[in-house]
Amino acid sequence: MGFKDYFKDFKCLKVDDNFILRQVIPEKDLESYFEIYSDSDVFKYYAGSDVCKDKNNLMKILNNQINEFEKARVYTWTIAETKTDKAIGRIHLSNFDCNNKIANIGYFINQSFWGKGIISASIKPVVKFGFEYLKLERIHTKVATENVGSWRALEKNGFTREGLLRHCFELKNGLYDCYMYARLYTE
Repeated sequence: MGFKDYFKDFKCLKVDDNFILRQVIPEKDLESYFEIYSDSDVFKYYAGSDVCKDKNNLMKILNNQINEFEKARVYTWTIAETKTDKAIGRIHLSNFDCNNKIANIGYFINQSFWGKGIISASIKPVVKFGFEYLKLERIHTKVATENVGSWRALEKNGFTREGLLRHCFELKNGLYDCYMYARLYTE
């Protein structure tokens, strides 16, 4: 089976009894994502993203998540509450290196859900999916050194801090040092 075959049907994942990981539904999720995307604190350490104050642009971003899945480029899940199906965040695998079986993991969540262990709990099924379903050997990411909550969530999920990369993370307010984190299939 070729790598693109893994993207034929979107796979929803269960986080726990309170949260699921599902594909974005742009029209349904627009307001929830607008709340997230309009919060500058959410994107303080998220490279390549900025606050979005235009719902039309945000709708394009949400539709692009589906397009990127269909092109087998990015596997993006919406983190949603089980009871209400309200979108509260996003987690994805991207930058696939099919020859070496490597992918990057990234995530963000509505600020009102910070510090509740939801990102940490969401990383677990995504990593399992990446290793068992996509047959990856390595999942990695770069995290700004100041983003303590993010690197703690990775460490809780068995990721190893592999080193410090100086001035490698450009954000709106400057260059940041970051930690490289990775987890191997064998760990």
